[in-house]
Amino acid sequence: MKQFEKVKAAKENSPPIKGIIFDLDGTLYKMHWIIRPWMTIKAFPNIFRLPRFLKERSRYAGLDLNCKNDLMNKLCSSLSVIEKCQPEEIQKWIDTVFYPSFVSSMIFFKNSRPGVNATLEKLKDSGIKLGVLSDYDLVAERLQKLGIDTSLFETLTSSEFYGALKPSPRPLLAVAELWNLKPENVLIVGDRDDTDGAAAKAAGMQFQKICDKGEDLNSWSALQQYFSNLCR
Repeated sequence: MKQFEKVKAAKENSPPIKGIIFDLDGTLYKMHWIIRPWMTIKAFPNIFRLPRFLKERSRYAGLDLNCKNDLMNKLCSSLSVIEKCQPEEIQKWIDTVFYPSFVSSMIFFKNSRPGVNATLEKLKDSGIKLGVLSDYDLVAERLQKLGIDTSLFETLTSSEFYGALKPSPRPLLAVAELWNLKPENVLIVGDRDDTDGAAAKAAGMQFQKICDKGEDLNSWSALQQYFSNLCR
């Protein structure tokens, strides 16, 4: 309890929060091991392409490649060498296999954040701008599969759209500029220190981690309580 009070006091001494940008995967829903085998099955017969794609994509983390087309062209070209095919085949696989299976997997995680819509609605009603910045595209489609009301958000976008994967700060700064907010008045909520947290730090924004592995202060329920305090 004393530790919680210290954290609360530290937050109260921070600049006022006028906008919150949420990560999506592992943040607005609780991740589960089933996602990898599900997407591997969906990738059949190219079952080894998924791990290769994810590994190759991770090489571009933090790099600013200007726009989505430039990022995807480089990614598809580098992966096509490994897969011994044309870059166009990789792009088609991403569009017709990877993303559809990713969206369909969201059904397994629906309601994994109890009261998420009510929590978000309360924040919005208090005048705080809300947004989602995922590293991956099709943000609205995934939220809809999760049963999360997309109308509660001012902005739904991805680092992929900007061609600058986390921890690049440019997508976060672009959202803050769109909202006419100073970076210090924006809170980033995410589940990873090395991507969400590092991007927030580089952008000069506040960061709140969510964790589902026994860290009570960072649990979803603790985060809901923190949000309730922001609304007062």
